[in-house]
Amino acid sequence: MKILKNIKGIVFDWAGTLVDYGCLAPTAVFVEVFKKNGIGITMQEARGPMGIAKKDHVRELLKLDTVASQWNQVYGRKVTEEDVVKLYSQLTPALIDIIPQYATAIPGVKELFSELRNSNIKIGSSTGYVTEMMTPVVSAASEQGILPDSVVASDEVPEGRPAPFMIYRNALKLGVFPIHEMIKVGDTVADVKEGLNAGMWVVGYTKCGNEVGYSEEEINNVPEDELTARIKQAEEKLRIAGAHFVVEGPWELMTVLNEIDYLIEKGINPIEYIQHEPAR
Repeated sequence: MKILKNIKGIVFDWAGTLVDYGCLAPTAVFVEVFKKNGIGITMQEARGPMGIAKKDHVRELLKLDTVASQWNQVYGRKVTEEDVVKLYSQLTPALIDIIPQYATAIPGVKELFSELRNSNIKIGSSTGYVTEMMTPVVSAASEQGILPDSVVASDEVPEGRPAPFMIYRNALKLGVFPIHEMIKVGDTVADVKEGLNAGMWVVGYTKCGNEVGYSEEEINNVPEDELTARIKQAEEKLRIAGAHFVVEGPWELMTVLNEIDYLIEKGINPIEYIQHEPAR
């Protein structure tokens, strides 16, 4: 097991990165809550703003032309902030109820945490969930042996993703600096932007994350050509967003961490790094 000497800390996303293969819990709940209010949204539409604070996620969905037109048809008026508050108030308990069903650790995470701790790398986490939503997630993760050293929810900071405030709060809680010797790992564009805005290295996940959107069971049964196309599309989206590296999931992360560790040792920081250029 190679010891990483230059990486100070890693901040992981939760759903689609550490637990909930395919990021299914929030997607299903958004679809159901909107349906109960007479508005139909697709799973793909629900996934669009994934990664940002959940109230902001509601706002973004209500801005969609397909949703705005339905809202006008059903309610005879435009969407208001009161509607955002109403939908969010329904979303929160629904998520809290369903999250434990989707809190299974993604394969490779427990082993990854063990390797990171062997290198004395601090482990943080950020999320689009608020503290109340995170309570059952953290409890389930702890039981599976994957509790990070720091957990920061979106309601603990002035603004959620893509703002970097959750990263900064993690750095403070972990006692880690400089930021450019830290890594953000996530599965959404919002994760990528959060990491870039903080000035850190960013790694995106495809196969296990929101952009591919299959459960672990579906992954094992979907036609290979379809899965390959979805992974390729997810990779392109995360690279365009600015991710320095993109891999399928936690089972591939150590290879990238070795690469980043080498880059840091050579004095290269993420802002200067030419995206996807080989280090050797």
